[in-house]
Amino acid sequence: MIRKKVGPVLGCILAVLIVVALGGCATSQGGKQAESVVQAPPVAPLEKPYGEIFVYEIETTPALKSDYAEALKDCQSTLIVSLLRRNKYKRVEPARSSETYGKSALLVKLKVSDMRIASFGARFWGGALAGSSFMNIRMSLVDAGTQQTVREEDFNSSNNAFAAAWMMGSNDRSLPADMAEIMAAYIDKAVQAN
Repeated sequence: MIRKKVGPVLGCILAVLIVVALGGCATSQGGKQAESVVQAPPVAPLEKPYGEIFVYEIETTPALKSDYAEALKDCQSTLIVSLLRRNKYKRVEPARSSETYGKSALLVKLKVSDMRIASFGARFWGGALAGSSFMNIRMSLVDAGTQQTVREEDFNSSNNAFAAAWMMGSNDRSLPADMAEIMAAYIDKAVQAN
């Protein structure tokens, strides 16, 4: 009789200890990653200054556009807002494909080649087994006057599945905005205002 009651209790205690141990591993691993971040090389400024920046809607495959429509819009709008907050350029706005822009304008074209963002449900029920979220973006900076690409850069990011599980997926959901902030910082360093 006692063995029947002790067995499930010990099983529950063991399960709780495993969850706590895995959570501790995720936390300490995330801390180690933050400490070992390598400084990015300095960004070379563009030869020509620009006073206006226009950001096009993000290009991607129809499947990704269907699955991540809100995340893609969030990435574009966060990039625009982040550049506006810097108060460095005369205008920063969404670009329209039908409009022509002046010689002092820089066009920002973004193309997502692949991405995956674990849903809240997948992260809640699967935890780290839901996998990592990631985004791969190619940013092209185009001179509006000459229509020549003046710079292309690839931005790739993925999160730690264990850290995402520990944080209940908050860094999954913030990935598009985080990527936009990284790109805005790059543009801020590369593009001098006129």
